[in-house]
Parts: sequence; C-alpha cells; structure tokens
Amino acid sequence: MTDELAETVKRLDETDKKIDEISKQWIVLRHEYRSTRDKVLKVEIKKKWDKLQKKMETLEKRRRKIIEEKNEIEFKKRWKGWK
Repeated sequence: MTDELAETVKRLDETDKKIDEISKQWIVLRHEYRSTRDKVLKVEIKKKWDKLQKKMETLEKRRRKIIEEKNEIEFKKRWKGWK
C-alpha cells in the first residue's frame, strides 16, 4: 500500500513538473506574440499555443485521475486503520 502511494505521488509530481514547464512556455509565447508585428509569425505562435493548450488539457486530466487514485489509496489506508 505504501509503495503504491509513493508511486502515485511520484507520478503526480512528474505531471506537475510538466504542467509547470508548459506554463513557462506559455509565458514566453505570450511575450513573443505581443512583441511581434509580423502576421505570419503571429500565426506560427498561435499554432504553438494551441498545441501547448492540448498538452495542458491532457496533463490536467491525467493529474485529476492521479489525484483520485491517491485519495482512494489514502482512504483505503485509513479505513484499514479503523478496522
């Protein structure tokens, strides 16, 4: 049970790091988008932004599932302690 919880927390931490990386990339893209006047470059930046948006949505879904798994493991651990 403890190994399972540790593995779940490790996966959650990895997912959080990936989400942080994407957030940092968003900041850079937003700055580039605002600082350029070139229409073609803005379209390219928008495409990158959309790809990052899809990755972020996927990671957030994965994060929610991992949190549910973690909560279930912790609940089972507490439940066994009460018996």
